[in-house]
Amino acid sequence: MKWRLPYPVARAAMIETGRDSLILAGGLLTGDRSTGRALLVHPTSGRARSLPSLAVPVHDTAGGVVGGAPTLVGGGNSTEQSVVQSLSHRRWLPVDNLPTSRSDLGVVEWRGHPYVMGGYDGATMPRTILRLSPQGRPRPVGSLLQGVRYAASARIHSDAYVLGGERDGREVDDIQRVDLKTGRTRPAGHLPVPLGHATAVTVGDRILLMGGRVTPDRQTGEMWWYDPGTGSFRRAGRLPFPVSDAAVASLGRRIWLLGGEIPQTTDRVVEVTLR
Repeated sequence: MKWRLPYPVARAAMIETGRDSLILAGGLLTGDRSTGRALLVHPTSGRARSLPSLAVPVHDTAGGVVGGAPTLVGGGNSTEQSVVQSLSHRRWLPVDNLPTSRSDLGVVEWRGHPYVMGGYDGATMPRTILRLSPQGRPRPVGSLLQGVRYAASARIHSDAYVLGGERDGREVDDIQRVDLKTGRTRPAGHLPVPLGHATAVTVGDRILLMGGRVTPDRQTGEMWWYDPGTGSFRRAGRLPFPVSDAAVASLGRRIWLLGGEIPQTTDRVVEVTLR
């Protein structure tokens, strides 16, 4: 079934609720305007309804579940933000702040904790990996080998993978593997091409990497399977059109890319069915 979002949006956060629904929050609207809008989306049916607005409108943000509450971490607005904001009692409330402002970041979840990796503080790309407590309090637990923004991220078991991204205005092909048990980061090879602003989802013991930018002004519709066990990549077909900065959700054998840039901000939703 083909469906669209209620409005064009890119660089939003996607938070899985654990049911047949997800929360799409924040993002960049047409005209490069940050939004505080949030939606509860049922991807299998395409139904969506509005949720309360964010306490702080943000784009280039990421999210997870903190103490049972949907939570957004950092993001951009007129400047980079440090706020951690959670949905509680039908309101988004600031619950804490990161040690520094941080947008363009990634979040993976493991054992009930979101882990914050990568990003940009307005001047530098922080390497510190942060774990959020059930109260939303950040604590340093490790360091990336290299700072990076706009990287794709995914987790397999206790390992998080930071794939590509952007550094000094250029897309990179580095893969960094973070052992979430120890906080230690190791190099894990290279992407087939430099790639930033892509989306990634874990499927079993593999990662499906989709879309993104191969240069700052050129997007791609390529999809790749990455096998961390062997370090190998295999082509996985193409999306219907090149897209970057989309939110991603998965349920069973179905994956959805929501919104993004094509290059203009879009309301289109792409469904990928695994065979």
